Formats: sequence, structure tokens, C-alpha cells
Amino acid sequence: MPIPVKSLMISWRTIALSLLLSLAAGLTSIAEPIDRVIEAFVGSVAWRPVSGDIVMVELDAKTLDASPNRDYAPRHYARVVDAVNAAGAKRLFVDFYFDRREKDRDFPLLVDAVKRMGPRAVLAVPTRTAPGTGENISTFPSPAFGKEVRIASIAWETEFWQLWRVPISYAADGQVLPSFASLIAGKYSAEPASFRLDFSYDPATIPHYSAGDVASGKVGARELAGKDVIFAPTAPNFQDSFFLPGHNRLPGGYIHLIAAETLKRGNPLDLGWIPAFLLAVAVMMAALFAQVKRGFMTLAMATTALLVAGKILLGFMLVTVWIGAALVFIAAIGTNVSRSRRRASAQRENPVSGLPNFEALRTQAAFGSATVVAAKVVNFEDLAAFIPGDGIGKLVEQVTRRLQLASQGTTLHHDLDGTFAWLVPYYQHSQIEGQLAGLAALFNAPLTIGELRVDVAIAFGVNDEFEGSNAQRLAAALVAAERAIRTRSLWTKYTSRQKEDAGWQLSFHSQLEDALTGGDIWVAFQPQYEIATNKLVGVEALARWTHPTRGPIPPDEFIVQAEKSQDIYRLTLFVMDQAIRSAAQLRERGLPINMSVNLSASLLDHSDLVGTIRVMLTAHHLPPEILTIEITETAQIENSRQARQTLAQLRRTGIRLSIDDYGTGQSNLEYLTEIEADEIKIDKRFVMTMRDSQRNLEVVKSTIDLAHRLGAVAVAEGIEDAETMALLAGLGCDVGQGYHLGKPQLFSELTATLTATPQNRTA
Repeated sequence: MPIPVKSLMISWRTIALSLLLSLAAGLTSIAEPIDRVIEAFVGSVAWRPVSGDIVMVELDAKTLDASPNRDYAPRHYARVVDAVNAAGAKRLFVDFYFDRREKDRDFPLLVDAVKRMGPRAVLAVPTRTAPGTGENISTFPSPAFGKEVRIASIAWETEFWQLWRVPISYAADGQVLPSFASLIAGKYSAEPASFRLDFSYDPATIPHYSAGDVASGKVGARELAGKDVIFAPTAPNFQDSFFLPGHNRLPGGYIHLIAAETLKRGNPLDLGWIPAFLLAVAVMMAALFAQVKRGFMTLAMATTALLVAGKILLGFMLVTVWIGAALVFIAAIGTNVSRSRRRASAQRENPVSGLPNFEALRTQAAFGSATVVAAKVVNFEDLAAFIPGDGIGKLVEQVTRRLQLASQGTTLHHDLDGTFAWLVPYYQHSQIEGQLAGLAALFNAPLTIGELRVDVAIAFGVNDEFEGSNAQRLAAALVAAERAIRTRSLWTKYTSRQKEDAGWQLSFHSQLEDALTGGDIWVAFQPQYEIATNKLVGVEALARWTHPTRGPIPPDEFIVQAEKSQDIYRLTLFVMDQAIRSAAQLRERGLPINMSVNLSASLLDHSDLVGTIRVMLTAHHLPPEILTIEITETAQIENSRQARQTLAQLRRTGIRLSIDDYGTGQSNLEYLTEIEADEIKIDKRFVMTMRDSQRNLEVVKSTIDLAHRLGAVAVAEGIEDAETMALLAGLGCDVGQGYHLGKPQLFSELTATLTATPQNRTA
């Protein structure tokens, strides 16, 4: 069974995005700089000395300065080669290429010197990239050196302006050549391959000698006998130097030597990025599943430190592991967890009073045997609207101060309005009634806000039942406080009969969401007939809720609750989508009848409402004139300017407008001036009673007449019998709906009825 989203510290969507980001980092080079920084750090604290088995003979500035015209001719190279050979060196690796010196008159001297070393001499094969073409061109030694002399590649590529890897073998003009490092270490590869350098070697420990000193005999067998010698340029004018991570520029010969030392220690292994990534995912997901809240960031930092330390330690053992993608995942998860915790922390504090709010109370340790007391300022909304400036903060401060007299020893919690709550320990249960009476006496005295003196009424709710979660027990106390307000009591105690209603109110949002996704909320369709012709002209889409435990919930009940919890927009869009989708299906079946959808006038202040409806219509290829939006006449328009703009946009779109439940509110004429309605619906309370009430009959008659004078269609709701239908026909009513004409039904039932019978009926 998958773990619900709400059980984790962050959402599954956030986790998925973090995984995708880190996978992208692993599959590309995005996270590579992270690993490079760590490797550069290792290089900056290099401590490992070289073995001493490999030495450098440098063509340095000192040697060049001693040469005529600073020209180190082939005969000079020959003297160095002969001196190295005479000193008994194991092998000589010549990090020079002589393609431009082959025509020198003394070039044969160099050739003869190299031939005298035979296979103990290794000549360099450089590879350059041709400008403009990007083609790699390799330069091989002159055939004059003979076939006995060995050759090796000195090619490599830099990354991020630094040298990270060197070849074991390199493809040069179709030949796979060993590198200097692989020949020195005796490690070969039949296919082109490279390896990561060990940056822990300290270049300062490399034995190095001036070529001039070697040629003159100052450096001889004692220093060179039995050694692998790399003869390479180090003078600045040769420009044969590269950045090694963590180091300054190093001559190419030094890098060959460090590479050889690396290979001599063992066989480098590259594990890639997947092992570290899987480790990071396993640790972070385990922490999320285990709800490691307080120690999560510590664990994330510890995992990061472990990965970094592991990379460094494995690097010392010539094992390369890439941790960039793993660190990206840890950083992404950690950042989102931290943001979630900050958001949760902010959500657990009331911004006005600075006191912890009810969310903090719900999520603390179980209440146990403590009694929950809720206090509600009865007239808080009126006070908030009346008191100017920052007076509401001062009001809350004074209310808080008085309530804290009764909550000594416990923490007072303050919700977003004039609602407070605290816990009373079990040993103070007998004192609760006296405490509340004392508090009531305190609030008999008015509060002073600046120059204002205001009276504050307060009511209390008590829950001393020790069963249920914190949220349930708090909800129970709040329900009791509301009951105290309704009954004008000082305080009331929660009873078990109120539990179901309290839970329903406090968990409405989540229950509604579950119902929408689970199919418990569905749309019923009630037919509308033209009264004069008995022809079907439309249907009204109506929200229905079949709760798994409560059974069918009356629409008035859950719609009112949706408005209170600000879920009405989500519910309305669900019904709107189903209605438009169904209208489109009817149209495809040759039934282009009108579809009506209810819209609370309180939603007219949503600036994106019209755009959303347009998108739905376009998606289902439905003409806008097929849709009628019924504005609930009894609802209050909170933003009249935005409401007028929204209504105008709807009409410009081509959508028909209807005033629903006309006659039941207090703003009938105002609505008629605000809304240029295409139809007016007469509330069913008047229609169902008009045969027995002359007064209601006159209301129906006058409304029909008014609709016709305004050029609107008159629609009667609540037609329950043929007599009412006939009376409405006599009054000239245009359209009717009700159980006599058709009950609200599933779309499948509606389509079955419409396709099986003609689209009209006899009254």
C-alpha cells in the first residue's frame, strides 16, 4: 500500500522533482563541478610523496640560458640522452618531438644517441587539433630513429581548464598507443582508455635535475641508475604546462610522472555516479518514511559528509566515485524539507498575538487526561471591523492577558480569529467551573483600546472526554463553545452526539477532496421543458454527494459548508467540467440542448473564472451559447466591481446568464440592475405553494411578467404535479422543471431516456 502524501514531510511530487533533477545531474555534466571542487581540494592539500623511482630531467631556463643563443640544438639533446644512458637509467621517456629539427645537420647525432639506448628509449607522439577542422593530427617520430625505439602518446584533454584524467592508451591515426604513464607502470589497454589522476601526490617531492647538469656529468649514476627518467621541458617559453586540480601550473612531464605513480600503485576503478546516488536516495527516503523531523537536516549533513569523505578515501585507493548527483538530491530534499518545516512553523503561530495556534495544539503530544477548554469572543468580527488602525492587536493582547489568568501553568493557543484554547490538567478538573465563572466576571469589565471602551462577550466550550485524537477533542470543545454562543450560555460541555458534526466541519476540506477524487461527489442532471410545447430544451447540472458512511448528504448542507471552507470554487469547477463534458456528448448525439450550471455569486470575484470556463468550452468544442450560468440570487457579491467585469466577460463570451432562486433574497431589484439576465428562475417555494397561497401566486405571476418585460425567459422550479404545470402554462411561464417533469438523474439515465423516447412529454 503506498504511503499517503500527507504522511510525509514533503509531497511525492516534490520527491519526484528532486529525483528528476538529480538524475539529470547524473546523466549530464551539470553536477560534475561538485566532484571537481572536492578533487581540487584534495590536490590543494597534497601530502603523498612520490616513490622516487621516476625522476625528471628538465630542460629548464638554467639550461637554455647556458646554450648559445638559447638554442638547444639536437646535439645538446643527444648529450643528455647519452648521459642518461651512461648513468644506467632503466628507461628514458623523451617528452619532445623533433619534426622541425630533422633537417638540422646535427640531427643524426640525436638519432644515434637514441638508437644506442634501443628499446629503453621511448619517444613521444603528440596529437593536436587542427584549427578550423577540429581533426586530430598526430606527429610520429622520424623513421630515422628505427623500429627498435618505442613510441608512446603524450596526448590528453583538459576539462574546466584543468587536467583531470590521462590516457592509459590513446588512438593516434588509427594506432592504439600506450601513454608514458602506462609504459612506466606496466599497465596496458588494447582499447583507448583513461583514468583519474591521484591528486594527493605532492609535486614538491618529485626528484628533478637540470638537463645541463646531466649533460655535464654533475648528475649521474647515483641519481639516475635504475630509474625511469622523463626528459621534458620546464622552461616557461616552451608553454608545456597545465593546471592540475588544487595545484598551480605544472609542466607536462610532472603530470606524466604523477600519472605513472598513480598507475604503479594499483588499477584505477571508476564506479560512476549511480552507487552514491542510490545510497543518498536510500538514506533520505528512509528518513522521510521514518518521519525523522528534528534530526533530518543533521542526517542530511552527515550523509553529505560521509559521501565526501568516502569519495576522498576511495580516491586514495584509486577508486573514483562521482557524488555530484547524490549531493544534488540531498540538497533538493533537504531544501524542501527545510522550507516545509519553516512553513509549518509559521503556520503554527498566530501572527497577531504571537501565541501558538490550533495547529500547534493539534500536533503536540496526546492530551491524555487533560480537559480541553475553548473560548470564543462572541462579537469578535464586529469589534475587528469597528476598531481602527492596530486596535485589533491591542484588543487581542488584552483578551489574551485576561485568559492567561485561567490558563496558568499551561500554554494558551490562539486561532486566526477570536478563538482561544488551552488544556486543564486532570488535577484541576474540579476547578474548571469556578475558573470559567471568574473569567466571565473579568470580561464584565469593558476593554480600553486607546480612547475607546468596548464590551467583549465570551463563551466557553469544554471537552473532558479522554477518547479521540487531539484534533477531535479540540473540535469537540469548539463545537461546545459554538453551542454556548447559540444558547447564550456561559459555557457548555461537549456531548458525544455532537462528535459527528464536529468532525464533519473540521475535516470538510479533506473529505471533499477525497470525495471529488474518489467519485463520491457526482453530477445529476434534471430536465427542463418548454411549458407551451412540452419540448425538452435543457438540463440543469446538480452536485450530489453520496458519503461512504453518512450516506446521501443534502446539497444545501455541503454547499454551504464548501462556501465556509472556501472550497466552493473547486467544487464548482468540478461540476462545470462535468456539465460541459456532458453537454458536448449530447451535442455529438444530435441533442444540442442547453446546459445550466449553478454559480455562487461569491465566485464572481475570481479574476480567472471566465478564462477557466473558456478553456473548458474550447477543450470540448462546445459553443458558449449552449451554457447557462445560474447566479444564486441570495448570495452576496463581495466585490461588485470585479463581479460586474466578470458578468460582462461571460456575456461577451456568449454564455447565457440566469438569476436563480429569484424572490428569496433581499436584493432582487439590485440583481436585476447588476445582471443583464437571459432568464429568471422562480424559487420552488413559491411555485409549490402558489395553488394554496394567493400571495405566492401573485409573486409567481408578477415575476413571469417582469421577466418578459425585461426580455428574459421565465423558468419555474419545483413543478410537482400536472395541476401546477397547467397553472404555469396559463400564466405564460416559459420553462419549467421539477419532479413532475423529471427527477435529477445520472447522465447515463438521461441519455437512455432521451434516445429511447421523443424529446417532449404530455402534462
